[in-house]
Amino acid sequence: MRVRTAAAVAAFLIPFAVYIASIAPDVGYWDTADLQTVSYIFGIAHATGFPAFIFAGWLFSHAIPFGTVAWRVGLVSAVAMAAAAYFVYATVVELEEKPVVGTFAAMFFAFGEVAWTRGSRAEAHALELGFASFAVWSLLRWRRTGRKNALYGTALAYGLALATHPVAILMAPGLVLLLFPRIVETSRRTIAAAVLCAILPGLLYLYLPLRSAYVTEHRIDPMLALGTCGREAFWDFGHPATLGGLVRYLGAGEQGSARSGLREMLSLDRYPGVITQFLDLAHSEYGAIALLLAALGLFLLERKNSFLTLGLFLACMASVPFGLVFVEADPARYLLTAFWFIAILVAVGVGRATAALFPRREDLGTFVAIAVMCALAGSRVVVNYQSIERQHGFTARVFVNRVLAGTPDNALLVANWPFATPLGYVENVEHGLGHRLVITAQATACKGSYAEWLKSRPLFLVNTTYPDTDFRAIVVAHDPTLVRIESKDARGSL
Repeated sequence: MRVRTAAAVAAFLIPFAVYIASIAPDVGYWDTADLQTVSYIFGIAHATGFPAFIFAGWLFSHAIPFGTVAWRVGLVSAVAMAAAAYFVYATVVELEEKPVVGTFAAMFFAFGEVAWTRGSRAEAHALELGFASFAVWSLLRWRRTGRKNALYGTALAYGLALATHPVAILMAPGLVLLLFPRIVETSRRTIAAAVLCAILPGLLYLYLPLRSAYVTEHRIDPMLALGTCGREAFWDFGHPATLGGLVRYLGAGEQGSARSGLREMLSLDRYPGVITQFLDLAHSEYGAIALLLAALGLFLLERKNSFLTLGLFLACMASVPFGLVFVEADPARYLLTAFWFIAILVAVGVGRATAALFPRREDLGTFVAIAVMCALAGSRVVVNYQSIERQHGFTARVFVNRVLAGTPDNALLVANWPFATPLGYVENVEHGLGHRLVITAQATACKGSYAEWLKSRPLFLVNTTYPDTDFRAIVVAHDPTLVRIESKDARGSL
């Protein structure tokens, strides 16, 4: 019992401690900076809103009395990814009854490059995986024990995963399969209570229209004074205040439409390329030996219980086609559930292979299994340590300071998404931009408003150029590139 307790504690605490040490202490770029900002100010994040993450980020950023806001919001991901590592351990114990092997399987997953990076920055997919991994483990436990609390826990965790990111809906077919055959002997009352547990977290999405309407009515967003163009990020992204606006907002996936993403997933002619790309990414994450062991684990698990194996496979691998066919930017984050499953399969393969090699020496077989998993986990630390160390020092603070030094206090700063988000963090969280306002747009997207804006404020483009000829574009700085926009009849420049 002491060994199992120590193994369980280590499966969570060691990854958690490493993630805490790896969180960058300052604002980042892109979606990371958006979540660091929106969580603190209780705004509206980029689609699809991630309400469970926003509530968790708000709680962490306001309740924790130390560290920067950026670091505190990153702590949400650290807790969630360490929890996902723990549920690698718990699932291995549920399937194999090998706690120490499960602990090293947890570390093997936790120190993969994708898991490690997403566990040490503000990342909605980390929280979604934390809830999803709990749902899978709890469902396996319910299949074995029939305890109602395990089924309720499964439903609640899955509902929270959906309330974090709707990509969790792709797990549904696999989870439904795993309900059988025990669900047949479960009372209707218990099933109804479980359905209610799954539905209730969805109410968190009501935050989006309610907050959007409140922000608009009380004119909290400083960009309201400039009109609608560029008023996307931070306070009221997509303006989902009405039912139609909310539907459009929730359908705005990586390339604009969740429907088109699902349609692309059904294009079977693209699957050979998807499989090849996935294997390449999995090889990069874990290495060839681990993938061979995972394949062995899948084969051995299927031989023992093909129905359970199919359910797990569908639940954990369904997001792979979506991520690799539909998502252009950072598709690896959509593979986290698949990588989580692979780590479990590796432990299954190692555990059963060593047991077969030493049929009369269970203790020796267990020792060899632990040694192999320890070596695999250690290899991930060696391979990924330097890249994580570089990430730790990669913040947007120098970029922001140079923008401040190169622009006047009342400037309008037009920047596209990756660079607007750290500026928005400094503007809305730290109130450190003076009287500058950040406009999230491409260089020419808001050109219809430029003439009006220039009547009262200087206008600068950040890290982009102005290709049209209807305004004067004067490059005033490099690294970052700052372009001053002036009317053609303007005289003088900085």
